[in-house]
Amino acid sequence: MKTLFASVVILVLTLTAKITGAQSAVKPAELPQVSFDSIYLEDYTNLLTSRVFLLFQNASLLINTTDENISKIEYRPNVNVRIGVAGFWKWFGLGLSIDNPFYKTDRDKYGKTTTIDLRVNAFGRKVAAELFLQQYKGFNISSPERADGTRYILPDMRTFSIGIAGYWIYNARKFSIRAAFIQNERQKKSAGSLVVRPAFLYYRISSENGIIPAEIIEKYHIPATNLISSGDFYSLGLSPGYVYTFVFLKDFYLTAAVFPGVAAQFSSFSNDLNAYANFEFTFQLSGRLAVGYNSDKWFVGFSVQTGFNEVPDKFNKALFSYDVAQFRLWGGTRFDIFRKMKKKSTFTE
Repeated sequence: MKTLFASVVILVLTLTAKITGAQSAVKPAELPQVSFDSIYLEDYTNLLTSRVFLLFQNASLLINTTDENISKIEYRPNVNVRIGVAGFWKWFGLGLSIDNPFYKTDRDKYGKTTTIDLRVNAFGRKVAAELFLQQYKGFNISSPERADGTRYILPDMRTFSIGIAGYWIYNARKFSIRAAFIQNERQKKSAGSLVVRPAFLYYRISSENGIIPAEIIEKYHIPATNLISSGDFYSLGLSPGYVYTFVFLKDFYLTAAVFPGVAAQFSSFSNDLNAYANFEFTFQLSGRLAVGYNSDKWFVGFSVQTGFNEVPDKFNKALFSYDVAQFRLWGGTRFDIFRKMKKKSTFTE
Protein backbone atom coordinates (compact mmCIF):
# COMPACT_ATOMS: atom_id res chain seq x y z
CA MET A 1 0.00 0.00 0.00
CA LYS A 2 2.82 2.42 0.86
CA THR A 3 4.47 1.61 -2.48
CA LEU A 4 1.21 2.42 -4.28
CA PHE A 5 0.86 5.81 -2.60
CA ALA A 6 4.53 6.62 -3.22
CA SER A 7 4.05 5.84 -6.91
CA VAL A 8 0.97 8.07 -7.05
CA VAL A 9 2.69 11.07 -5.48
CA ILE A 10 5.69 10.68 -7.82
CA LEU A 11 3.28 10.66 -10.77
CA VAL A 12 1.45 13.77 -9.50
CA LEU A 13 4.73 15.63 -8.97
CA THR A 14 5.95 14.64 -12.44
CA LEU A 15 2.74 15.80 -14.11
CA THR A 16 2.85 19.10 -12.20
CA ALA A 17 6.45 19.68 -13.27
CA LYS A 18 5.56 18.97 -16.88
CA ILE A 19 2.56 21.31 -16.78
CA THR A 20 4.48 24.22 -15.25
CA GLY A 21 7.47 23.56 -17.47
CA ALA A 22 5.27 23.61 -20.54
CA GLN A 23 3.77 26.93 -19.46
CA SER A 24 7.21 28.57 -19.24
CA ALA A 25 8.43 26.99 -22.48
CA VAL A 26 5.59 28.31 -24.65
CA LYS A 27 6.69 31.26 -26.74
CA PRO A 28 4.48 34.34 -27.03
CA ALA A 29 3.93 33.70 -30.74
CA GLU A 30 2.49 30.28 -29.92
CA LEU A 31 -0.15 31.68 -27.55
CA PRO A 32 -3.56 32.70 -28.86
CA GLN A 33 -3.99 36.43 -29.15
CA VAL A 34 -6.84 36.46 -26.63
CA SER A 35 -6.61 33.77 -23.92
CA PHE A 36 -9.08 35.53 -21.61
CA ASP A 37 -12.02 37.90 -21.77
CA SER A 38 -10.68 41.42 -21.20
CA ILE A 39 -14.13 42.59 -20.08
CA TYR A 40 -13.78 40.32 -17.03
CA LEU A 41 -10.03 40.18 -16.43
CA GLU A 42 -6.95 42.40 -16.43
CA ASP A 43 -3.58 40.69 -16.82
CA TYR A 44 -0.47 41.88 -14.91
CA THR A 45 1.65 38.73 -15.23
CA ASN A 46 4.32 40.66 -17.19
CA LEU A 47 4.88 42.82 -14.08
CA LEU A 48 6.60 41.90 -10.83
CA THR A 49 3.78 41.67 -8.29
CA SER A 50 5.29 42.19 -4.83
CA ARG A 51 3.73 42.14 -1.38
CA VAL A 52 4.42 42.21 2.35
CA PHE A 53 2.24 40.01 4.52
CA LEU A 54 1.38 38.79 8.00
CA LEU A 55 0.81 35.05 8.29
CA PHE A 56 -0.70 33.01 11.10
CA GLN A 57 -1.23 29.29 10.71
CA ASN A 58 -2.20 26.99 13.52
CA ALA A 59 -2.21 23.21 13.55
CA SER A 60 -5.12 21.60 15.33
CA LEU A 61 -4.80 17.97 16.40
CA LEU A 62 -7.86 16.38 17.97
CA ILE A 63 -8.39 12.88 19.35
CA ASN A 64 -12.01 12.04 20.13
CA THR A 65 -11.67 9.01 22.39
CA THR A 66 -14.25 6.32 23.07
CA ASP A 67 -13.26 6.28 26.74
CA GLU A 68 -16.11 7.23 29.09
CA ASN A 69 -13.76 9.27 31.31
CA ILE A 70 -12.55 11.71 28.63
CA SER A 71 -14.25 12.62 25.37
CA LYS A 72 -11.45 14.49 23.57
CA ILE A 73 -7.81 15.53 23.75
CA GLU A 74 -6.89 18.67 21.78
CA TYR A 75 -3.29 19.55 20.91
CA ARG A 76 -1.90 22.86 19.63
CA PRO A 77 1.59 24.19 18.86
CA ASN A 78 2.82 27.47 20.33
CA VAL A 79 3.07 29.44 17.08
CA ASN A 80 3.48 33.14 16.37
CA VAL A 81 2.38 35.58 13.68
CA ARG A 82 5.02 35.65 10.94
CA ILE A 83 6.12 38.60 8.78
CA GLY A 84 7.09 38.03 5.17
CA VAL A 85 7.65 39.28 1.64
CA ALA A 86 6.68 37.62 -1.64
CA GLY A 87 6.94 38.22 -5.36
CA PHE A 88 5.08 36.81 -8.38
CA TRP A 89 5.99 36.93 -12.06
CA LYS A 90 4.21 35.03 -14.83
CA TRP A 91 3.03 31.79 -13.14
CA PHE A 92 5.82 31.53 -10.57
CA GLY A 93 5.78 32.85 -6.99
CA LEU A 94 8.33 32.89 -4.17
CA GLY A 95 7.98 34.09 -0.58
CA LEU A 96 9.96 34.29 2.65
CA SER A 97 8.68 34.80 6.20
CA ILE A 98 10.26 35.09 9.66
CA ASP A 99 8.93 35.06 13.24
CA ASN A 100 7.45 38.33 14.43
CA PRO A 101 10.29 40.11 16.30
CA PHE A 102 7.85 42.52 18.00
CA TYR A 103 5.79 39.94 19.90
CA LYS A 104 6.86 36.76 21.69
CA THR A 105 4.50 34.03 22.85
CA ASP A 106 4.49 32.75 26.46
CA ARG A 107 6.72 29.67 26.42
CA ASP A 108 6.32 29.03 30.13
CA LYS A 109 2.56 28.56 29.65
CA TYR A 110 2.38 27.01 26.17
CA GLY A 111 5.82 25.43 25.70
CA LYS A 112 8.29 25.96 22.87
CA THR A 113 7.45 25.07 19.27
CA THR A 114 9.95 24.97 16.41
CA THR A 115 8.60 24.95 12.86
CA ILE A 116 9.66 24.35 9.27
CA ASP A 117 7.25 25.64 6.65
CA LEU A 118 7.88 25.59 2.88
CA ARG A 119 5.27 26.35 0.22
CA VAL A 120 5.69 26.53 -3.55
CA ASN A 121 2.92 27.84 -5.81
CA ALA A 122 2.59 27.59 -9.59
CA PHE A 123 -0.55 29.41 -10.78
CA GLY A 124 -1.33 29.11 -14.47
CA ARG A 125 -4.53 30.41 -16.01
CA LYS A 126 -6.24 27.03 -16.39
CA VAL A 127 -4.01 24.88 -14.17
CA ALA A 128 -2.58 25.69 -10.75
CA ALA A 129 -0.60 23.68 -8.21
CA GLU A 130 0.42 24.08 -4.56
CA LEU A 131 3.13 22.09 -2.81
CA PHE A 132 3.84 22.32 0.92
CA LEU A 133 6.19 20.80 3.50
CA GLN A 134 5.54 21.46 7.17
CA GLN A 135 6.99 20.30 10.48
CA TYR A 136 6.13 21.15 14.09
CA LYS A 137 8.05 20.09 17.21
CA GLY A 138 6.58 20.88 20.62
CA PHE A 139 2.86 20.90 21.47
CA ASN A 140 0.62 21.74 24.40
CA ILE A 141 -2.78 20.29 25.26
CA SER A 142 -5.51 22.93 25.34
CA SER A 143 -8.18 20.46 26.48
CA PRO A 144 -8.19 19.01 29.07
CA GLU A 145 -6.08 21.25 31.31
CA ARG A 146 -4.76 20.52 34.76
CA ALA A 147 -6.88 21.39 37.80
CA ASP A 148 -4.86 24.57 38.38
CA GLY A 149 -5.46 25.76 34.79
CA THR A 150 -1.97 25.03 33.45
CA ARG A 151 -1.46 23.07 30.26
CA TYR A 152 0.22 19.74 29.65
CA ILE A 153 3.41 20.29 27.60
CA LEU A 154 4.84 17.77 25.12
CA PRO A 155 8.23 19.16 24.01
CA ASP A 156 9.27 16.01 22.10
CA MET A 157 6.03 15.57 20.10
CA ARG A 158 6.59 16.01 16.35
CA THR A 159 4.36 16.26 13.31
CA PHE A 160 5.56 16.19 9.70
CA SER A 161 3.41 16.63 6.61
CA ILE A 162 4.00 17.01 2.89
CA GLY A 163 1.34 17.40 0.24
CA ILE A 164 0.44 18.63 -3.21
CA ALA A 165 -2.84 19.85 -4.67
CA GLY A 166 -3.73 20.70 -8.26
CA TYR A 167 -6.52 22.94 -9.55
CA TRP A 168 -8.20 22.64 -12.96
CA ILE A 169 -10.19 25.84 -13.66
CA TYR A 170 -12.95 25.33 -16.24
CA ASN A 171 -14.03 28.95 -16.77
CA ALA A 172 -10.52 30.38 -17.13
CA ARG A 173 -11.56 32.93 -19.76
CA LYS A 174 -13.77 34.88 -17.33
CA PHE A 175 -12.62 33.79 -13.88
CA SER A 176 -9.13 34.15 -12.35
CA ILE A 177 -7.96 32.28 -9.26
CA ARG A 178 -4.77 34.35 -9.44
CA ALA A 179 -6.68 37.61 -9.03
CA ALA A 180 -8.06 36.50 -5.67
CA PHE A 181 -4.96 34.97 -4.08
CA ILE A 182 -1.76 36.31 -5.68
CA GLN A 183 -2.99 39.53 -7.42
CA ASN A 184 -1.01 39.32 -10.66
CA GLU A 185 -4.39 39.58 -12.36
CA ARG A 186 -7.52 41.61 -11.55
CA GLN A 187 -11.12 40.47 -11.66
CA LYS A 188 -13.06 43.36 -13.26
CA LYS A 189 -16.51 41.74 -13.27
CA SER A 190 -18.04 39.09 -11.02
CA ALA A 191 -17.55 35.51 -12.23
CA GLY A 192 -17.05 31.97 -10.98
CA SER A 193 -15.86 28.58 -12.13
CA LEU A 194 -16.11 24.88 -11.47
CA VAL A 195 -12.72 23.75 -10.15
CA VAL A 196 -11.53 20.16 -9.82
CA ARG A 197 -8.84 19.58 -7.20
CA PRO A 198 -6.87 16.31 -6.88
CA ALA A 199 -4.63 16.17 -3.79
CA PHE A 200 -2.14 13.91 -2.04
CA LEU A 201 -0.99 14.19 1.59
CA TYR A 202 1.47 12.30 3.78
CA TYR A 203 1.41 12.97 7.52
CA ARG A 204 3.42 11.55 10.43
CA ILE A 205 3.06 12.06 14.18
CA SER A 206 5.42 10.76 16.86
CA SER A 207 6.42 11.26 20.48
CA GLU A 208 9.16 9.40 22.33
CA ASN A 209 7.18 9.41 25.58
CA GLY A 210 3.81 8.69 23.99
CA ILE A 211 1.29 11.10 22.51
CA ILE A 212 -0.92 11.06 25.63
CA PRO A 213 0.95 12.29 28.76
CA ALA A 214 1.32 9.95 31.73
CA GLU A 215 -0.65 12.38 33.96
CA ILE A 216 -3.70 12.17 31.68
CA ILE A 217 -3.38 8.38 31.39
CA GLU A 218 -3.35 8.02 35.17
CA LYS A 219 -6.07 10.61 35.86
CA TYR A 220 -8.57 9.32 33.26
CA HIS A 221 -7.60 5.61 33.40
CA ILE A 222 -7.01 5.40 29.65
CA PRO A 223 -6.57 1.78 28.38
CA ALA A 224 -3.14 0.71 27.14
CA THR A 225 -4.53 0.03 23.63
CA ASN A 226 -5.04 3.81 23.17
CA LEU A 227 -1.45 4.73 24.10
CA ILE A 228 -0.12 5.55 20.63
CA SER A 229 3.55 6.51 20.21
CA SER A 230 3.62 7.09 16.42
CA GLY A 231 1.47 7.01 13.31
CA ASP A 232 1.75 7.44 9.52
CA PHE A 233 -1.11 8.59 7.29
CA TYR A 234 -1.52 8.69 3.51
CA SER A 235 -4.42 10.40 1.79
CA LEU A 236 -5.32 10.59 -1.91
CA GLY A 237 -8.42 12.65 -2.66
CA LEU A 238 -10.48 14.20 -5.43
CA SER A 239 -12.61 17.28 -4.76
CA PRO A 240 -14.84 18.91 -7.39
CA GLY A 241 -15.63 22.39 -6.08
CA TYR A 242 -16.72 25.86 -7.03
CA VAL A 243 -15.04 29.26 -6.68
CA TYR A 244 -16.79 32.60 -7.16
CA THR A 245 -15.53 36.19 -7.02
CA PHE A 246 -18.00 39.00 -6.37
CA VAL A 247 -16.68 42.39 -7.52
CA PHE A 248 -18.16 45.56 -6.01
CA LEU A 249 -17.32 49.29 -5.90
CA LYS A 250 -15.13 48.70 -8.98
CA ASP A 251 -11.93 47.47 -7.29
CA PHE A 252 -13.18 45.59 -4.20
CA TYR A 253 -13.81 41.85 -4.28
CA LEU A 254 -14.96 38.91 -2.21
CA THR A 255 -13.93 35.38 -3.22
CA ALA A 256 -15.32 32.17 -1.71
CA ALA A 257 -14.30 28.60 -2.56
CA VAL A 258 -15.60 25.27 -1.31
CA PHE A 259 -14.22 21.81 -2.12
CA PRO A 260 -16.24 18.78 -0.95
CA GLY A 261 -14.63 15.50 -1.90
CA VAL A 262 -13.72 11.91 -1.13
CA ALA A 263 -10.30 10.58 -0.11
CA ALA A 264 -8.78 7.12 0.10
CA GLN A 265 -6.78 6.95 3.34
CA PHE A 266 -4.26 4.45 4.61
CA SER A 267 -2.90 4.65 8.16
CA SER A 268 -0.46 2.68 10.27
CA PHE A 269 0.27 3.35 13.92
CA SER A 270 1.87 1.63 16.88
CA ASN A 271 2.17 1.57 20.67
CA ASP A 272 4.30 -0.41 23.10
CA LEU A 273 2.12 -3.48 22.66
CA ASN A 274 1.31 -3.76 18.98
CA ALA A 275 1.14 -2.21 15.50
CA TYR A 276 -2.05 -1.51 13.55
CA ALA A 277 -3.11 -0.60 10.02
CA ASN A 278 -6.33 0.74 8.54
CA PHE A 279 -7.70 1.63 5.09
CA GLU A 280 -10.92 3.53 4.42
CA PHE A 281 -12.67 6.11 2.26
CA THR A 282 -13.59 9.36 3.99
CA PHE A 283 -15.44 12.58 3.16
CA GLN A 284 -13.34 15.76 3.10
CA LEU A 285 -14.35 19.41 3.05
CA SER A 286 -12.01 22.36 2.57
CA GLY A 287 -12.52 26.00 1.75
CA ARG A 288 -11.03 29.42 1.13
CA LEU A 289 -12.25 32.96 1.63
CA ALA A 290 -10.57 36.15 0.46
CA VAL A 291 -11.62 39.79 0.59
CA GLY A 292 -9.67 42.80 -0.61
CA TYR A 293 -8.99 45.80 -2.79
CA ASN A 294 -7.20 45.26 -6.12
CA SER A 295 -6.56 48.22 -8.43
CA ASP A 296 -4.20 48.81 -11.37
CA LYS A 297 -1.35 49.71 -9.01
CA TRP A 298 -2.07 48.84 -5.38
CA PHE A 299 -3.76 45.95 -3.60
CA VAL A 300 -4.55 44.84 -0.04
CA GLY A 301 -6.39 41.78 1.19
CA PHE A 302 -7.15 39.15 3.80
CA SER A 303 -7.67 35.41 3.32
CA VAL A 304 -8.58 32.33 5.35
CA GLN A 305 -7.82 28.79 4.27
CA THR A 306 -8.81 25.63 6.10
CA GLY A 307 -8.95 21.92 5.37
CA PHE A 308 -6.15 21.97 2.78
CA ASN A 309 -4.02 19.38 4.61
CA GLU A 310 -6.69 17.82 6.79
CA VAL A 311 -6.37 14.19 7.87
CA PRO A 312 -9.53 12.74 9.44
CA ASP A 313 -8.82 9.10 10.22
CA LYS A 314 -9.26 6.28 12.68
CA PHE A 315 -6.46 6.38 15.24
CA ASN A 316 -6.74 2.89 16.74
CA LYS A 317 -10.08 3.08 18.65
CA ALA A 318 -10.22 6.88 18.54
CA LEU A 319 -11.19 9.35 15.82
CA PHE A 320 -8.10 11.33 14.86
CA SER A 321 -8.31 14.69 13.09
CA TYR A 322 -5.49 17.02 11.97
CA ASP A 323 -5.88 20.33 10.18
CA VAL A 324 -3.88 23.51 9.61
CA ALA A 325 -5.87 26.76 9.32
CA GLN A 326 -4.08 29.65 7.62
CA PHE A 327 -4.83 33.36 8.01
CA ARG A 328 -3.03 35.89 5.81
CA LEU A 329 -3.10 39.70 5.60
CA TRP A 330 -1.21 41.42 2.77
CA GLY A 331 -0.56 44.63 0.90
CA GLY A 332 1.52 45.36 -2.17
CA THR A 333 2.05 46.89 -5.59
CA ARG A 334 3.38 46.02 -9.06
CA PHE A 335 6.58 47.06 -10.84
CA ASP A 336 7.53 47.00 -14.50
CA ILE A 337 11.07 46.20 -13.44
CA PHE A 338 11.88 43.78 -16.24
CA ARG A 339 11.12 46.27 -19.03
CA LYS A 340 13.19 48.92 -17.24
CA MET A 341 16.09 46.50 -16.88
CA LYS A 342 15.85 45.61 -20.57
CA LYS A 343 15.87 49.29 -21.60
CA LYS A 344 18.87 49.95 -19.36
CA SER A 345 20.73 46.98 -20.85
CA THR A 346 19.99 48.16 -24.40
CA PHE A 347 21.14 51.69 -23.60
CA THR A 348 24.46 50.57 -22.13
CA GLU A 349 25.16 48.40 -25.16
